[in-house]
Amino acid sequence: MGLTRWAIAGCLLLSAPAHAEEAVILLHGIMNKSFVMSPLAKALTQEGYKVYNWGYPSTDGLIDQHAERLSRFVATIEPAKKVHYVGFSQGAIIIRYTLTHYPVKRDSRFVMIAPPNHGCELAEDFYQYGWFRGLYGDKSIKQLFAQQNTFLEKCGIPKIEFGIIAGGKGDGRGHLDRIPGDDDGTISVASAHLKGERDFIVLPHQHTPLVFASDTAAQVIAFLKEGKFKR
Repeated sequence: MGLTRWAIAGCLLLSAPAHAEEAVILLHGIMNKSFVMSPLAKALTQEGYKVYNWGYPSTDGLIDQHAERLSRFVATIEPAKKVHYVGFSQGAIIIRYTLTHYPVKRDSRFVMIAPPNHGCELAEDFYQYGWFRGLYGDKSIKQLFAQQNTFLEKCGIPKIEFGIIAGGKGDGRGHLDRIPGDDDGTISVASAHLKGERDFIVLPHQHTPLVFASDTAAQVIAFLKEGKFKR
């Protein structure tokens, strides 16, 4: 699907104070729509950020293709603005790829929420089932396999400060036995880590509820402002 249609119909711009000098681009995860980022968008808007809740066809296309579209959208934002990024799950990987393969302002910050930086064990396990492929497609989901690390390595390390919010129980075992170590029921805490992270925090939520949680929003705001999470 062409950039123009998605740039217009897929990106929701929330109102912000006229003096706002910093923008935040939000990206949802796979099998999501932009509305899942709405609570976070509202919290950021109330803090004075100009928020772009960018929608994309999450199961239709590869992560690098979504990243190329995102880079073109970022180029349309006022050049003088500082642009931050917040991505949930697959959205975080799209941003990660964008920030390592396209020009970016280095004084910006990036928060990943539940990112499968080293893949998702469940995606690889369930891909054998037709119902799973019917829901998630056969494109970007394969780039997120835990054992298929070639693409994830190509995503690189973001050129700007980034912090990571993971979900988990904090007990070393997590929500699902088939995922090693602590996890949010979908992504392991170990997979969320990424070399170069400026800060990392685990919040007591499962995967999708994590993006709706008020403490997640508070931590996102803290990192965008200070470059660290609140303890």
